[in-house]
Amino acid sequence: MIQTKSKNSIMQLLERYNHDTRTDKLNLTVGVYTDESGRCPILESVRDAEYYRVSNQTNKASFHLAGAPEFHQAVRKLLFSATGSGLEDHIEVIQTVGCSGALYLAGQLIYHYAPTSSIWLSSPTWENHTALLNSNRNNIRYYRYQPANPDELCIDTILEDLKLAQPGDFVLLHACCHNPTGIDPNPAQWKMLAEFCAERELIPLFDFAYQGFADSIEQDAEFLVPFSERLETFIVCNSFSKNMGIYDERTGALTLVFKDEAKRADWHRTVKGLIRNTYSMPPVHGSFIVSHIINDSVRFSRWQQELEGMCSDLHRRRGALFSELGRIGIANEVLTYRNQQGMFVCLNLSEEKIDLLRDQYGIYLLDTGRMCVASLSTANMPRFCETLSKVI
Repeated sequence: MIQTKSKNSIMQLLERYNHDTRTDKLNLTVGVYTDESGRCPILESVRDAEYYRVSNQTNKASFHLAGAPEFHQAVRKLLFSATGSGLEDHIEVIQTVGCSGALYLAGQLIYHYAPTSSIWLSSPTWENHTALLNSNRNNIRYYRYQPANPDELCIDTILEDLKLAQPGDFVLLHACCHNPTGIDPNPAQWKMLAEFCAERELIPLFDFAYQGFADSIEQDAEFLVPFSERLETFIVCNSFSKNMGIYDERTGALTLVFKDEAKRADWHRTVKGLIRNTYSMPPVHGSFIVSHIINDSVRFSRWQQELEGMCSDLHRRRGALFSELGRIGIANEVLTYRNQQGMFVCLNLSEEKIDLLRDQYGIYLLDTGRMCVASLSTANMPRFCETLSKVI
């Protein structure tokens, strides 16, 4: 199974959009939340944390190679509150330069410790996964990720393809809000995946970039429970770019869950060496925001409320989009998946039609048909849907 390479990357399309002089252009390519005015808002909880930081910071030389202990505590709380205390002694958190940095370091570690192992990615997947994880150049393989029906993921094709995986191979799984399809495993399917990985001695590698945008912070992390109960080893890469709106701060984490203490210590030592030999130290500002908010119950609750507001707005926008597509009679033609979550909607459009949307109408989608519903305002929705009806 292979994934077709897109001819236009997100960054290339963003550059084209920025040079487009049309005043009615729409950028639906980048996965960030924007409000109805098109701004990526700074959350009040984040603004308060920044104000506190600027008012109370006493130095700018912390020298935490893998991040501050307070940041590690915050990540543990966010990821593992549902798994109980049994994992506490088996977790090592490393601050990274966003989730992309976590994935890159994971790829380097896999190449170092398991150079003959394959990394299995969903097809389709986020365009940058292959580049970030492909240190070996020959170790990427794909499993089909498609619906059994418009409302449910087909678990059978995933397991059928992964039967070709060898013990010690790594399987990248999107924790929630699958990019680009927006369709996620249900709890029973997560349990099946955990059991399959345990039986086949496969190592899960989770991309958790959208925690809080499916159901809630706590519910979105519950998928980890069956894996923590059955697996000796798994890896989590998570980001605060989306759920705290701090994309520019490049704040993420690589979390190693190894029940083998010696192996965990070895991987931790190696990843610190990789960090030292690349960017040396992670930035502090974003990690302070994260720890300041999450480690205080009042601030944490306030942030959750803001995040729930963004999540509810996404559900509202997606519902309005689907209703408008249905009203003009094209929903069945352009929607492959109905039960989608998160920031994206996948449209069933050919590359020729996507090119036409860009060139003739100034509407920018990815080559895969992925659009960011978080960037489509209510005011622009009728025009967007009417334009779609003209090109299909």
